[in-house]
Amino acid sequence: MNHQLNSPCPVIMTIGGFDPSAGAGIAADLKTFSAHNCYGVAALTALTVQNSQGATAVFPTDSRVLKASIQALLEDGRVKAFKIGMLANQANAQVVCEVLESNPSLLAVLDPVIRSSTGLELLDAAGVEVLRQRLLGRVSVVTPNLAEAAALTGLQVDNLGTMKAAARKLVEMGARAAIVTGGHLDKPSDVLFDGSELETFVGDRMKPDNTHGTGCTFASALAANLVLGRQLSDAIVLAKAFVTEAIRKAFPIGPGRVPLNHLYRMAASPRVTDHSSAIPEPVH
Repeated sequence: MNHQLNSPCPVIMTIGGFDPSAGAGIAADLKTFSAHNCYGVAALTALTVQNSQGATAVFPTDSRVLKASIQALLEDGRVKAFKIGMLANQANAQVVCEVLESNPSLLAVLDPVIRSSTGLELLDAAGVEVLRQRLLGRVSVVTPNLAEAAALTGLQVDNLGTMKAAARKLVEMGARAAIVTGGHLDKPSDVLFDGSELETFVGDRMKPDNTHGTGCTFASALAANLVLGRQLSDAIVLAKAFVTEAIRKAFPIGPGRVPLNHLYRMAASPRVTDHSSAIPEPVH
């Protein structure tokens, strides 16, 4: 039998936690990669217990399992980039540092997840220090929100001016480029500092405003656009546009926060309301 192989999509590895409600974490990453015509593979750092109403528990993956998972995926030889999210603890953060040290040519986007919106710790204090001291200097770009930028830099970050100061400080700390995201500001704005120039990207306030997974989705869309060959500024604009439309097309899955609709680009199939009409008649 003759099998014709299609041209491969770029492969991106997400390293992060599993959100069973599929709004954030590796589930959101994989959906975002697919929406950008990239193929996603995943190495799990933790299982979380959560639904639309919030996260209540975290169970970190054994660092040996995480390391073996990453190495197995890299052995296929197709991974072009990493998207790094929740790491859970110091041991997992150290594994990721070692992986990046061994693969310096691969693009890496870091979304420095530290705690959930409900206050649950998603990275221990020792892990935050590994992130500050080692990981920042080994990624292509870091994408903290206001709270994460404050935790990493020690600065108060709550407006456009302090976002710019935080972006500069992150580069001083070793980051090659930093994007401080301000989706919670009255006028959503992101600030990029690449070591030489500051650039501000302004967006529109979207409804619903109780969305879940925007940080994960932005970082994943950014990674996808970068691996597809876009320049950083262009990749930011495209990632913001994707997140904005995914919010616009979002719908609730429970009584809590609303997950983004990562697959809004797919043509919607008509919903079957009369289930009896969906059952084919038997052929005699």
